[in-house]
Amino acid sequence: MNLAVITNILTPYRVPLFDAIGKRVGRLHVLLMAEREENRDWTFGATSFKCHVLPGFHVKLPGAEVSLHINHGVMCALRRLNPDVVLSGGYAPANLTAWLYCRLHRRPFVGWGELSMQDVAHTSRLKRGLRRMMTSWSDGAIASSTDAHDVFLHYGATASKILVAVMPIDVEFFHVHAANWRRSDWFRHERTRYTTPILLSVGRLAEGKGYRELFAIYEGIVKQRPGVSLLIVGDGPERVAYEAYVQAQNWKHVHFLGHRQADEVVKFLALADVFVFPTLLDRFGAVLSEAMAAELPVMSSIHASATSDLVDDGVTGFRIDPRNAERSADAVLQVLAMTPAERVALGRAAYERVRRHDIDATADHMVDFLKSLRRMLPQQISGRMPVESVKGP
Repeated sequence: MNLAVITNILTPYRVPLFDAIGKRVGRLHVLLMAEREENRDWTFGATSFKCHVLPGFHVKLPGAEVSLHINHGVMCALRRLNPDVVLSGGYAPANLTAWLYCRLHRRPFVGWGELSMQDVAHTSRLKRGLRRMMTSWSDGAIASSTDAHDVFLHYGATASKILVAVMPIDVEFFHVHAANWRRSDWFRHERTRYTTPILLSVGRLAEGKGYRELFAIYEGIVKQRPGVSLLIVGDGPERVAYEAYVQAQNWKHVHFLGHRQADEVVKFLALADVFVFPTLLDRFGAVLSEAMAAELPVMSSIHASATSDLVDDGVTGFRIDPRNAERSADAVLQVLAMTPAERVALGRAAYERVRRHDIDATADHMVDFLKSLRRMLPQQISGRMPVESVKGP
C-alpha cells in the first residue's frame, strides 16, 4: 500500500508511529504544512520515512496561538505520489485539497486526529459546516481517543467506519529509560537537591494548561505537607507571570526547569514521586501516557481526553478536576500517604494500562484498517456499504 499522510507538523510522539507504519506499508510519505509551530520547540534528526514541507504561507489570526497554514502544491504533490490512501490530520486548507483530490481520483480519504467536543462549541458555523462535509463524505476515520470518536460521529462519520486507536507513544522508551535513570548516580544526586516527596508537572506554560489551578492545589498540599517539592518542566508565554506568583507566595520548593526534549523529560519522570496533569483543555495529552509508561502514579485532569481512555480512577491513577483545588489536593495527599509499595503498585498498573497502546500494536491496527478501506472502496463509492465496526487496542 502506498500511503500519504497530511498533517501540520512533526511531533515527538508521531515520529515513532510513522516509523512503524512505514515498515508495514509499501511506501509512506508525510506531507507537512509547516516545519514547526510557534508554540513548539521540538527538534528532530533524520527520519526513516520520507517527508517534506508543503509550500505556502502562514497567517497568525488575532487571538490564535498558532498560525493558519495556507499551503499550495498539495494537488500536485498527491498526483506525483499517487497514493492508494490519504490519511489526513485536521481541517486546514491542505486537508480540504487532499479531500478534493481523493474525490476526483477515487482514493480513500481517512480523517485522523485528536479532537475534543469542547472544541466543537468554540468553532464557527462555517468551520463546522466544512468539517461536517469533509467527515461525512470521507471513507473512514481514525480517532485518537474516545472523545475524538464522538466528534467524528458529531460531524457525520458512520460509527462502523471509525477506528479508535488511542494515541500511541513509544512506551518502552519511557519505561526502560526511566528505570535506568532510577538506578543511576544522577538520580541519587538529584534527589538530594530537592525536598521530598516530589511532584512533577510537564507542559506548556500558557493559559488553559491549568497552572494557576495547580498552584491552588499545591497551596492546599503544603498546608499539610510543607516539604513537598513541585518541579515544572516546560516553557511558554506565562512563565514570567507564574514565576512571579510563586515568588510572591514565598514557595521555596517550586522549581521551573524550562523546556526539555523527550530524552530529558524522561529523567524527571524517573525523579518524581507523583505526576500531576492539571490541564483545562487538551485534545489528548501524550505527556500523561509518558508518565504512566515511566510507572509514575498520575493525577490527571478530567479535561484531558487521555484521562477517560487511560485513567481508571484509583486503579491506574486518579482523575481530578483542577478547578476544585480542595478535592484535588486531598487526592494528591491520599497518594502521598500511601506506602512505597502501594505507590509502586499504582505506577505498575498505569504502565500495564498504557502499554496496550504501544507503537507497534497501534500501527498494526491502523494499517489493517486502512487496507480494509482500500479493499472496500468500489463498494463504498457505488453503494456506501458499511465496513465492519473496528475498535482499536
